[in-house]
Amino acid sequence: MQYPFNTNAFPPAFCHAVHFVLEREGGYVDDPLDAGGETKYGISKRSYPNLNIATLSLDDAVAIYHRDYWIKTGCPHLPAVAGFLVFDAAIQHGKRQAIKQLQRAIGVVDDGDAGPKTRAAVERTPPFVLIARYSLQRARFYAKLVARKPKQKRFLNGWFNRIDELAQEAIAFE
Repeated sequence: MQYPFNTNAFPPAFCHAVHFVLEREGGYVDDPLDAGGETKYGISKRSYPNLNIATLSLDDAVAIYHRDYWIKTGCPHLPAVAGFLVFDAAIQHGKRQAIKQLQRAIGVVDDGDAGPKTRAAVERTPPFVLIARYSLQRARFYAKLVARKPKQKRFLNGWFNRIDELAQEAIAFE
């Protein structure tokens, strides 16, 4: 597959995952109703207050995703499907929440640390089961979010569509 960013410094599983994200996050957006605020390629001003979002390059966004999301959530140490699922969730929900969702999906203590017990449990979980359970965790998260912040309801269908697309891609990825 041909990617629109420099792939030389990154592993193939990351390139696949970040390509999925970039296709959905798009370019520059400044929606006043979006809790993330100003974003470009899915990188938000809320998460990176000292970054000039409007001038962020694609290669810089990919580097941020690799350093701050792929590496910091332990994706390189997870089976490929699990890393793919966690990476996308980390971008939307935060790194700790993404790992907790994984832990709930596989039935281990949800402490937000993808340590050896979590990795072992992931490896014991059949990929289709992991995809289904992780998707359910994300759907629950969104439902709770909308219950707390009703103005976010306008994004709910898009979020659910993303979960569906992610699950389909994860099945194909496996």
